Amino acid sequence: MPNSCTSVELPCPAAALRRFLGQPANLPEISDPEIELEILAAPEHVSEGAEIRFQITAIGLKQKATHRYDKVTDSEISEVLIDGVLPAWSHRQLIEPIDDGHCRLTDEITFDSPGGMMKFIMSEERILENIASGMEFRYETLTELAEAGDIS
Repeated sequence: MPNSCTSVELPCPAAALRRFLGQPANLPEISDPEIELEILAAPEHVSEGAEIRFQITAIGLKQKATHRYDKVTDSEISEVLIDGVLPAWSHRQLIEPIDDGHCRLTDEITFDSPGGMMKFIMSEERILENIASGMEFRYETLTELAEAGDIS
């Protein structure tokens, strides 16, 4: 399975980042505007077994997907695809304290590329490029929010 693992050090406490990431309503703010993330249904706060339905524009295609949160702790939020264009997708967010005012966020994503004709549109390389640019935007925005005191 192809995978991507990225991380960033953020100027905020780990517990504050966990609270922020645990509210699906915050996801559009930290997602690249080009993907046009729209939350269709989600819990107010993530919990194991809860589902989030959303729509994005990726690689020029509007796509709907449903993910289930399969592990939610004070330091981890993990979700898996249960319905969508790709055969498989999982996203693990690990939050580690560095000191009282800083933490590290690590995002681990694994996926399976689609088969058939879709593999020419949504190739592994193209998906990895989109993940990389999305994480760059996410980390820049989280850093700005943390520096402004909006994640505290």
